[in-house]
Amino acid sequence: MYIDEKVDLRDNLPTALQHDFEELQEYYEAGDWFMFDTIFEVVEASVKAYYLAGKITRDDLNCIFRKYGID
Repeated sequence: MYIDEKVDLRDNLPTALQHDFEELQEYYEAGDWFMFDTIFEVVEASVKAYYLAGKITRDDLNCIFRKYGID
């Protein structure tokens, strides 16, 4: 579980995703690994759903995966 601070996401990602990333960041900074892991699983599924629905690009998907260490 990590967040690669060197990887920047585009600013105009869907609002709900941006909110999810902010929430993940809060748990990460607080060291609350239980909540981070719980929300992380939801965010991972959500990111994949946005991609499949055509709301984010393949480049966005790859960038998000790099930033959050999703395999």
